[in-house]
Amino acid sequence: MIDTIQKRRSVRTYEKRKLSQKDQVKVRDLLNSMELLKGPFGNRARWFYRDSEYLESDKPVQIGTYGMVKNPPAFVGGAITNTMLSLVDYGYLFEYIILSLTKEEFGTVWLGGTFDRKAFDDMLNEGEIIPAIAAVGYTADHKSLMETFTRLGVNANHRKPFSDLFFEKDTTMPLTPDRQLRNRFSKYLELVRLAPSASNQQPWRVITDSGLVHFYLKRTPNYANALHFDIQAVDIGISICHFEIGLKEDCLSYVLAPSERAAIIPGLDYITSFEVK
Repeated sequence: MIDTIQKRRSVRTYEKRKLSQKDQVKVRDLLNSMELLKGPFGNRARWFYRDSEYLESDKPVQIGTYGMVKNPPAFVGGAITNTMLSLVDYGYLFEYIILSLTKEEFGTVWLGGTFDRKAFDDMLNEGEIIPAIAAVGYTADHKSLMETFTRLGVNANHRKPFSDLFFEKDTTMPLTPDRQLRNRFSKYLELVRLAPSASNQQPWRVITDSGLVHFYLKRTPNYANALHFDIQAVDIGISICHFEIGLKEDCLSYVLAPSERAAIIPGLDYITSFEVK
Protein backbone atom coordinates (compact mmCIF):
# COMPACT_ATOMS: atom_id res chain seq x y z
CA MET A 1 0.00 0.00 0.00
CA ILE A 2 3.01 2.33 0.40
CA ASP A 3 3.54 2.14 -3.37
CA THR A 4 -0.12 3.00 -3.86
CA ILE A 5 0.21 6.13 -1.70
CA GLN A 6 3.26 7.20 -3.67
CA LYS A 7 1.70 6.74 -7.11
CA ARG A 8 -1.88 7.89 -6.50
CA ARG A 9 -3.10 11.17 -7.96
CA SER A 10 -6.55 12.73 -8.16
CA VAL A 11 -8.31 11.88 -11.41
CA ARG A 12 -10.76 14.43 -12.80
CA THR A 13 -11.09 13.11 -16.36
CA TYR A 14 -12.56 9.63 -16.91
CA GLU A 15 -13.28 7.41 -19.87
CA LYS A 16 -16.86 7.92 -21.01
CA ARG A 17 -18.17 4.51 -20.02
CA LYS A 18 -19.88 2.87 -17.08
CA LEU A 19 -18.11 0.54 -14.72
CA SER A 20 -18.45 -3.06 -15.86
CA GLN A 21 -20.69 -5.34 -13.80
CA LYS A 22 -17.60 -7.13 -12.54
CA ASP A 23 -16.02 -3.87 -11.40
CA GLN A 24 -19.24 -2.66 -9.80
CA VAL A 25 -19.31 -5.84 -7.73
CA LYS A 26 -15.66 -5.31 -6.80
CA VAL A 27 -16.35 -1.78 -5.56
CA ARG A 28 -19.51 -2.77 -3.70
CA ASP A 29 -17.75 -5.70 -2.02
CA LEU A 30 -15.02 -3.36 -0.81
CA LEU A 31 -17.59 -0.97 0.65
CA ASN A 32 -19.44 -3.84 2.34
CA SER A 33 -16.21 -5.08 3.95
CA MET A 34 -15.51 -1.56 5.27
CA GLU A 35 -18.86 -1.48 7.10
CA LEU A 36 -17.28 -3.70 9.75
CA LEU A 37 -14.30 -1.45 10.44
CA LYS A 38 -14.03 1.37 12.97
CA GLY A 39 -11.76 4.38 12.87
CA PRO A 40 -9.21 5.22 15.61
CA PHE A 41 -11.96 6.75 17.77
CA GLY A 42 -14.37 3.83 17.40
CA ASN A 43 -16.78 5.23 14.81
CA ARG A 44 -18.18 3.40 11.80
CA ALA A 45 -19.62 4.86 8.60
CA ARG A 46 -22.32 3.47 6.32
CA TRP A 47 -20.85 3.32 2.82
CA PHE A 48 -22.72 3.59 -0.46
CA TYR A 49 -22.22 3.28 -4.22
CA ARG A 50 -24.17 5.39 -6.70
CA ASP A 51 -24.13 5.59 -10.49
CA SER A 52 -23.43 9.07 -11.83
CA GLU A 53 -25.91 11.27 -13.67
CA TYR A 54 -23.04 13.14 -15.31
CA LEU A 55 -21.62 10.39 -17.52
CA GLU A 56 -23.29 11.68 -20.69
CA SER A 57 -22.21 15.29 -20.13
CA ASP A 58 -19.90 16.67 -22.82
CA LYS A 59 -18.48 19.27 -20.45
CA PRO A 60 -16.69 19.05 -17.12
CA VAL A 61 -19.13 19.59 -14.24
CA GLN A 62 -18.59 21.33 -10.92
CA ILE A 63 -19.17 18.60 -8.33
CA GLY A 64 -16.94 19.43 -5.39
CA THR A 65 -14.44 21.82 -3.89
CA TYR A 66 -11.64 20.10 -5.77
CA GLY A 67 -13.01 21.52 -9.01
CA MET A 68 -14.27 20.18 -12.29
CA VAL A 69 -14.75 16.49 -13.04
CA LYS A 70 -15.42 15.07 -16.50
CA ASN A 71 -17.33 11.85 -17.28
CA PRO A 72 -17.51 10.43 -13.72
CA PRO A 73 -19.33 7.08 -14.10
CA ALA A 74 -19.99 6.50 -10.37
CA PHE A 75 -19.56 7.84 -6.85
CA VAL A 76 -18.75 6.26 -3.52
CA GLY A 77 -19.18 7.83 -0.10
CA GLY A 78 -20.45 7.33 3.40
CA ALA A 79 -22.68 8.72 6.13
CA ILE A 80 -21.47 9.31 9.69
CA THR A 81 -22.41 11.33 12.76
CA ASN A 82 -21.35 14.98 12.74
CA THR A 83 -18.80 15.14 15.53
CA MET A 84 -15.16 16.14 15.33
CA LEU A 85 -13.83 12.66 16.20
CA SER A 86 -16.31 10.95 13.86
CA LEU A 87 -14.97 13.12 11.05
CA VAL A 88 -11.40 12.08 11.87
CA ASP A 89 -12.55 8.47 11.63
CA TYR A 90 -14.32 9.18 8.34
CA GLY A 91 -11.15 10.54 6.76
CA TYR A 92 -9.16 7.57 8.07
CA LEU A 93 -11.63 4.98 6.74
CA PHE A 94 -12.46 6.67 3.44
CA GLU A 95 -8.80 7.12 2.54
CA TYR A 96 -8.32 3.38 2.99
CA ILE A 97 -11.20 2.87 0.53
CA ILE A 98 -9.65 5.34 -1.93
CA LEU A 99 -6.26 3.63 -1.74
CA SER A 100 -7.84 0.19 -2.15
CA LEU A 101 -9.62 1.41 -5.29
CA THR A 102 -6.35 2.87 -6.58
CA LYS A 103 -4.63 -0.46 -6.00
CA GLU A 104 -7.30 -2.04 -8.21
CA GLU A 105 -6.44 0.50 -10.96
CA PHE A 106 -9.54 2.68 -10.57
CA GLY A 107 -9.22 6.44 -10.85
CA THR A 108 -10.64 8.50 -7.98
CA VAL A 109 -10.89 12.05 -6.71
CA TRP A 110 -12.03 13.29 -3.29
CA LEU A 111 -15.02 15.66 -3.48
CA GLY A 112 -15.96 17.70 -0.44
CA GLY A 113 -17.62 20.96 0.48
CA THR A 114 -19.85 21.93 -2.42
CA PHE A 115 -21.08 18.74 -4.06
CA ASP A 116 -24.87 18.42 -4.32
CA ARG A 117 -25.64 17.03 -0.86
CA LYS A 118 -29.39 16.99 -1.53
CA ALA A 119 -28.80 14.26 -4.11
CA PHE A 120 -27.69 11.99 -1.25
CA ASP A 121 -30.26 12.98 1.41
CA ASP A 122 -31.88 9.56 1.17
CA MET A 123 -28.69 8.03 2.61
CA LEU A 124 -28.86 9.98 5.87
CA ASN A 125 -30.25 9.26 9.31
CA GLU A 126 -30.87 12.02 11.83
CA GLY A 127 -27.62 13.60 13.05
CA GLU A 128 -25.57 12.24 10.14
CA ILE A 129 -23.75 13.98 7.32
CA ILE A 130 -21.82 12.96 4.22
CA PRO A 131 -18.48 14.76 4.70
CA ALA A 132 -17.06 13.82 1.30
CA ILE A 133 -17.65 11.54 -1.64
CA ALA A 134 -15.35 10.35 -4.41
CA ALA A 135 -15.79 9.90 -8.12
CA VAL A 136 -14.61 6.48 -9.28
CA GLY A 137 -14.03 5.24 -12.80
CA TYR A 138 -11.51 4.45 -15.51
CA THR A 139 -8.80 7.07 -15.92
CA ALA A 140 -8.78 8.76 -19.34
CA ASP A 141 -5.55 8.69 -21.34
CA HIS A 142 -5.35 12.48 -21.41
CA LYS A 143 -6.28 15.13 -18.87
CA SER A 144 -8.83 17.69 -19.94
CA LEU A 145 -7.68 21.30 -20.12
CA MET A 146 -10.01 22.07 -17.21
CA GLU A 147 -8.35 19.35 -15.10
CA THR A 148 -4.95 20.93 -15.73
CA PHE A 149 -6.26 24.33 -14.63
CA THR A 150 -7.96 22.82 -11.57
CA ARG A 151 -4.78 21.11 -10.40
CA LEU A 152 -2.89 24.37 -10.79
CA GLY A 153 -5.60 26.24 -8.89
CA VAL A 154 -5.30 24.05 -5.78
CA ASN A 155 -1.51 23.56 -6.08
CA ALA A 156 -2.19 19.83 -6.37
CA ASN A 157 1.46 18.95 -7.00
CA HIS A 158 2.86 21.14 -4.22
CA ARG A 159 3.61 19.87 -0.74
CA LYS A 160 4.90 21.88 2.19
CA PRO A 161 8.50 21.08 3.18
CA PHE A 162 9.23 18.57 5.93
CA SER A 163 10.34 21.26 8.32
CA ASP A 164 6.98 23.06 8.14
CA LEU A 165 5.00 19.97 9.09
CA PHE A 166 7.12 17.73 11.32
CA PHE A 167 9.08 18.28 14.52
CA GLU A 168 11.16 16.59 17.23
CA LYS A 169 10.31 17.05 20.93
CA ASP A 170 8.39 20.29 20.32
CA THR A 171 7.66 22.87 17.64
CA THR A 172 10.98 24.66 18.26
CA MET A 173 12.82 21.75 16.62
CA PRO A 174 11.56 21.31 13.04
CA LEU A 175 12.71 18.28 11.08
CA THR A 176 15.29 20.05 8.97
CA PRO A 177 17.14 17.87 6.41
CA ASP A 178 19.84 16.79 8.89
CA ARG A 179 17.30 15.86 11.58
CA GLN A 180 15.11 14.20 8.97
CA LEU A 181 17.93 11.82 8.06
CA ARG A 182 18.33 10.76 11.70
CA ASN A 183 14.66 10.46 12.60
CA ARG A 184 13.38 6.86 12.65
CA PHE A 185 9.92 7.94 11.51
CA SER A 186 10.90 10.02 8.47
CA LYS A 187 9.82 7.32 6.01
CA TYR A 188 6.30 7.29 7.46
CA LEU A 189 6.13 11.07 7.82
CA GLU A 190 6.81 11.35 4.10
CA LEU A 191 3.66 9.26 3.56
CA VAL A 192 1.80 11.80 5.68
CA ARG A 193 3.26 14.62 3.58
CA LEU A 194 1.81 12.96 0.46
CA ALA A 195 -1.71 12.77 1.91
CA PRO A 196 -4.50 14.62 0.09
CA SER A 197 -6.33 17.41 1.91
CA ALA A 198 -9.11 19.88 1.18
CA SER A 199 -7.72 22.60 -1.12
CA ASN A 200 -4.30 21.08 -0.39
CA GLN A 201 -4.11 22.95 2.94
CA GLN A 202 -2.10 20.14 4.64
CA PRO A 203 -3.33 21.02 8.15
CA TRP A 204 -1.48 18.24 10.01
CA ARG A 205 1.46 18.88 12.31
CA VAL A 206 3.34 15.95 13.83
CA ILE A 207 5.78 15.87 16.74
CA THR A 208 8.02 12.85 17.30
CA ASP A 209 9.37 12.15 20.79
CA SER A 210 11.33 8.91 21.16
CA GLY A 211 8.75 6.20 20.40
CA LEU A 212 5.80 8.58 20.48
CA VAL A 213 4.35 10.34 17.43
CA HIS A 214 1.77 13.02 18.24
CA PHE A 215 -0.71 14.26 15.62
CA TYR A 216 -2.07 17.82 15.79
CA LEU A 217 -4.44 19.88 13.65
CA LYS A 218 -3.37 23.37 12.61
CA ARG A 219 -6.53 25.00 11.37
CA THR A 220 -6.51 27.27 8.36
CA PRO A 221 -8.01 30.61 9.52
CA ASN A 222 -11.52 31.26 8.13
CA TYR A 223 -11.32 28.17 5.93
CA ALA A 224 -14.61 26.54 4.83
CA ASN A 225 -16.69 28.57 7.30
CA ALA A 226 -19.81 27.98 5.19
CA LEU A 227 -19.70 24.24 5.83
CA HIS A 228 -21.64 22.77 8.73
CA PHE A 229 -18.89 20.35 9.67
CA ASP A 230 -15.15 20.34 10.35
CA ILE A 231 -13.66 19.37 7.00
CA GLN A 232 -10.08 19.65 8.27
CA ALA A 233 -10.82 16.95 10.84
CA VAL A 234 -11.34 14.67 7.83
CA ASP A 235 -7.88 15.66 6.57
CA ILE A 236 -6.26 14.63 9.86
CA GLY A 237 -7.91 11.22 9.58
CA ILE A 238 -6.33 10.80 6.14
CA SER A 239 -2.88 11.63 7.50
CA ILE A 240 -3.25 9.14 10.36
CA CYS A 241 -4.26 6.46 7.84
CA HIS A 242 -1.10 7.07 5.78
CA PHE A 243 1.21 6.89 8.79
CA GLU A 244 -0.38 3.67 10.04
CA ILE A 245 -0.10 2.02 6.63
CA GLY A 246 3.65 2.59 6.72
CA LEU A 247 3.98 1.05 10.17
CA LYS A 248 1.87 -1.96 9.20
CA GLU A 249 3.80 -2.66 6.02
CA ASP A 250 7.07 -2.66 7.97
CA CYS A 251 5.49 -4.94 10.61
CA LEU A 252 6.10 -2.49 13.45
CA SER A 253 4.18 -2.93 16.69
CA TYR A 254 2.28 0.14 17.88
CA VAL A 255 -0.63 1.46 19.90
CA LEU A 256 -2.83 4.25 18.50
CA ALA A 257 -4.51 6.23 21.27
CA PRO A 258 -4.46 9.67 22.95
CA SER A 259 -1.35 10.13 25.10
CA GLU A 260 -0.94 12.06 28.36
CA ARG A 261 2.56 12.94 27.20
CA ALA A 262 1.33 15.05 24.29
CA ALA A 263 2.00 18.71 25.01
CA ILE A 264 -0.66 21.42 24.84
CA ILE A 265 0.51 23.77 22.08
CA PRO A 266 -1.12 27.13 21.35
CA GLY A 267 -2.60 27.25 17.85
CA LEU A 268 -2.68 23.46 17.48
CA ASP A 269 -5.45 20.99 18.39
CA TYR A 270 -4.10 17.70 19.70
CA ILE A 271 -5.75 14.67 18.07
CA THR A 272 -4.01 11.38 18.98
CA SER A 273 -0.66 9.57 19.15
CA PHE A 274 1.15 6.47 17.95
CA GLU A 275 3.29 4.69 20.52
CA VAL A 276 5.70 2.60 18.44
CA LYS A 277 7.64 -0.24 20.05
